Amino acid sequence: MTYRERRERRAERLRGWAGKRAAKSIAAFSGARAAVDGIPFGQPILVGHHSEARHRAALDRHDSRMRQGFEHHEKAVSMASKADEIDRQADRAIYSDDPDAIEQLEARITTLEAERARLKACNVAIRKHGLQRLVQPDPPFALTDDEKRELLKLMQLCPYHHADTKGFPSYALQNLGGNITRQRARLAGLKADAAQRARVRETLAAESETP
Repeated sequence: MTYRERRERRAERLRGWAGKRAAKSIAAFSGARAAVDGIPFGQPILVGHHSEARHRAALDRHDSRMRQGFEHHEKAVSMASKADEIDRQADRAIYSDDPDAIEQLEARITTLEAERARLKACNVAIRKHGLQRLVQPDPPFALTDDEKRELLKLMQLCPYHHADTKGFPSYALQNLGGNITRQRARLAGLKADAAQRARVRETLAAESETP
């Protein structure tokens, strides 16, 4: 079983547990309502009255069931949230034992390199023409809507950076470069492991053919 499959099973189990907790929560809230069904709404408990003990016991059961209902509900929400997070991570993650891990990593590196090249091109254009010119009609370099929003946000949050004349900050390129370096190192490791496994398979195949 691959790591991805184990994570998927974990998410499935969490959702199963969440469903059971949700059912217990509904049952507890129903029990809370049933506990006080015999008490007229707004009727005070008369001290010393023959119904006092019965009413107080019913209210205690109601409060206990309500606490249980909230506890089961919170646990159900927590488990469902954990399952969703596992799915979210799995959608973005590349696990080493994925059958196409090498191909996925190569595609990711290509995407990151394209992002870095695009960022550099944006900065060159902004430093040459200024952001004000690039957001006007018929610009010499077309920024995407996302890029415009990000640059405007930088101008608001980091006015000292002067995104209108310098473009994206250097740390954005540094972060991309660091990520590319990490992904390349991981890719090299996966390729080395795959080559080693291939050599082992060849050796075993050769031994099996030896009379």
